[in-house]
Amino acid sequence: MPSRFRYSPDFPYSSSLLILLLLSCYPLSIVLPPSWAWENGAIEDGDVIVLGIGLAWAFFTWLRARPAQVALLARCVVPIWAILIGREMSWGAVLFAPDHMTPEGPVFTSHHLWYRPFVTPVLVALCAWVAWSAWRCRVDRQLNALLERGRFPWLAMLIVLAAAVGSSCAESHLRYCIATLQNQRFEELMELLGYVALVAVQARVLRECEGAAPRVAAGAGAWRSDVR
Repeated sequence: MPSRFRYSPDFPYSSSLLILLLLSCYPLSIVLPPSWAWENGAIEDGDVIVLGIGLAWAFFTWLRARPAQVALLARCVVPIWAILIGREMSWGAVLFAPDHMTPEGPVFTSHHLWYRPFVTPVLVALCAWVAWSAWRCRVDRQLNALLERGRFPWLAMLIVLAAAVGSSCAESHLRYCIATLQNQRFEELMELLGYVALVAVQARVLRECEGAAPRVAAGAGAWRSDVR
């Protein structure tokens, strides 16, 4: 019995670049200045920029592709990018002076922000809206169709998972990690790589779903012509 989900063997240049970045994280963690990995440092600024690109990509896809189904998928992920940006910016705490300095750099905390009690309810509301909107618009049908055509970016998704594991290892959250990997620069570089790979996953999924709509419409038109 053939598998419902097929794998496409194509190997785009973006996948090669992601693999190269993955292999570069550890060497870069040795040569980069420690200050680059500080909270609100150069690498975390890169995180926010990459997440902003992901948000803008989804937002403008939603505006441009309406009323196609892919616009509904893009609309569902816009709040997710916004939440990730808020998390990276400590919900706005990095816009103010740090609470104190440590040998590992400045420390920012959102506990003193006047709106901090509202952050959790807003996050819960956003996540609930995303879940309801995804269910209401049946975005799972687009993803299932993508899997059946073998066009899902599995390699980029695996790199997202590898980056998450590497970042957790660098933070000593996982047992049996290599001691030399447990440093702040490697953690931040792996996190940045994870975000870059996540943008690549979104780009491929939105492009494939958007390109599938004309093919479905053309197929339906040809079927109607045959019936006539």
